Amino acid sequence: MAFPRIVKPFLGAGLLAACATGSHFIKPGYQPPRLLAVLPMNNHTTDLDGPVAVRYWFDQRLTERKGYQTKNLDQMDESLRAMGITDGGQLAGTTPQELGRRLGVDAVIYCDLLEFQYQTTGFLNVRKVRARFKMVNCTTGETLWENEGLGANSEGAVSSSAALQAGIKHLSAQLTEKAMQSPLRTEIWDMVWNAIEFLPRGR
Repeated sequence: MAFPRIVKPFLGAGLLAACATGSHFIKPGYQPPRLLAVLPMNNHTTDLDGPVAVRYWFDQRLTERKGYQTKNLDQMDESLRAMGITDGGQLAGTTPQELGRRLGVDAVIYCDLLEFQYQTTGFLNVRKVRARFKMVNCTTGETLWENEGLGANSEGAVSSSAALQAGIKHLSAQLTEKAMQSPLRTEIWDMVWNAIEFLPRGR
């Protein structure tokens, strides 16, 4: 799935802390799986574009930055549809073992999109992405790795005129990104890296 280039990324005047959140888990004696499947996201937000974009970039960064081999997303989704699964929220109805057998992978990564938001008030404009990821062995069903990532930027204003200008700029950036199917790309990149930074490299 190709995502078109976006216009110049939004950089807030004030940068919110963009770091891994929650507890990081790595199985003692962790051995990287040979082939992974990044499953469709379980969407806990009201945004419909976010799950697709976050999954795409997580898969890309996992291969480019960490050297993992992942199952092609389109091929995977075709196999999942044959199982009656079209949404990440339906994955609870099956097991890692069944997913591994049907998808032909050694491990799966469950993904939960927790926050994906543009908050535009003029005086404070926030862009935020937060997600949780869990890698599970398809043979044993045990958790191999789990972490949560956060990417966020903010821009504030102290006067009414500045707030109006900031609000217009923020809304314009949001509409442009949505039109180009590239919502919150900078924040997604930050969130993904913060989630996988300390994940050992693949084979």
